[in-house]
Amino acid sequence: LYQLSDKDLSEYRNKHIGFVFQFHHLLPEFTAVENVALPAMIGGIARKEALKKGLELLDFLQLSDRAHHKPGELSGGEQQRVSIARAIVKNPKLLLCDEPTGALDFLTSRSILKLLQQVNKKYGTTILMITHNAPIAAMANRVFKVRSGEIVEASVNQTIIPAERIEW
Repeated sequence: LYQLSDKDLSEYRNKHIGFVFQFHHLLPEFTAVENVALPAMIGGIARKEALKKGLELLDFLQLSDRAHHKPGELSGGEQQRVSIARAIVKNPKLLLCDEPTGALDFLTSRSILKLLQQVNKKYGTTILMITHNAPIAAMANRVFKVRSGEIVEASVNQTIIPAERIEW
């Protein structure tokens, strides 16, 4: 990856990596389905096909009825689910999540985490999640503790907790 040009690196990210941020970063002028379809269209998928895939993902994330609403018309949890759909629209091999529940209440957080577990199972997507929340880390197969930019501990989780059983 270090040998790739900026253009090639951007193409690689678009094809192979999805991003979910703590704050959804949806484009306010587009509807939910348009926000989801945008990375696919940027990657060369025809608009009609990208929108169809976007609708399928919004259905999977239980947002079919909100597909044509703009971000300002969606709750925080709905916006985060749209951002997850946007991140997986191109079936990335890797999903990078930066505190994806940090700005959400407990019940919404739990539903988002459950959805991420379902994405992992359904699509075989590897999820790398940054969190400061130990109960959320307990959902992971592997946990890496980082301090000052260095891995200080790595472990394999023997008892993965399903999202619906998370308490904090």
